[in-house]
Amino acid sequence: MNTTLLLSSVSLVIGGVLLVAHVLAGRREPLAVRLARVEGRLGTSGATLQLPGWVVGWRESYARDLRRAGGEKTLRRFLAEKALLAFAAPFVVLAPYATATARMPSLALVVLLAIGGSFVPDLLLRQQVKQRREAIFLDLPEAIAVLSLSLGAGQSLRQALELAGRDCAGPLGAELERALTLARKERGLSEREALVRVARETGEPTFTRFCELLAVKESPYLDFLRQQSREARAEQARYLERAADRAYLAMHAPLAPLLAVLVLVLAYGFLRFLAHTV
Repeated sequence: MNTTLLLSSVSLVIGGVLLVAHVLAGRREPLAVRLARVEGRLGTSGATLQLPGWVVGWRESYARDLRRAGGEKTLRRFLAEKALLAFAAPFVVLAPYATATARMPSLALVVLLAIGGSFVPDLLLRQQVKQRREAIFLDLPEAIAVLSLSLGAGQSLRQALELAGRDCAGPLGAELERALTLARKERGLSEREALVRVARETGEPTFTRFCELLAVKESPYLDFLRQQSREARAEQARYLERAADRAYLAMHAPLAPLLAVLVLVLAYGFLRFLAHTV
């Protein structure tokens, strides 16, 4: 009983602390702090802590994946979620066991569950990145078609990109609008160069290849865009065919063990029949 009470008390205290940390991690920094960080005035005075190279690379990798997932979650909040699940997973899984058996679980099992819980946000982040890349890839032929129609109507490349950004309501439209905003903010950066930078940050190879080809292509763009639209639609059709094949296999995969069991039962029944009749 004392062991169960101790475990429940520790779980309650740790759960409350992690809940408060999660709420505080979701809060935005004050405007003055954010402006100071953008202008480079934050942390210029005093000694700065030099992080190891592997830690810096680890943080940059997570920041890149969060950006490719849509940028809705900050790195600090993501790391807070990893810590929350690393602490919560052992207690959620082992608290009923300790209550039922009145014994403390082994330390190795607690550590193993903590490591597994910390990797759950990573799996979810990879899935979000994959879904966003797929959405950009599937919307690309339509965006190229809008660019082609706009340029054919006599509009400039900037106007065509603005129209394509408004017409595509998904992640691709957001990336096109972000590229235009970046070109307006940075002096000397053209729309095509901004598109290449944004496309490389998304990590979608088809979108990146199209933007790089557009950046080196001189006006007029109409024939080039029509050719790219045809190629993108053909690649999209091949992708959808492969996805349909995978879905078909996944739908029929559960039938294989059922058929195997049915064959074994029929074979066993037939052998029993032969044993009684012969």
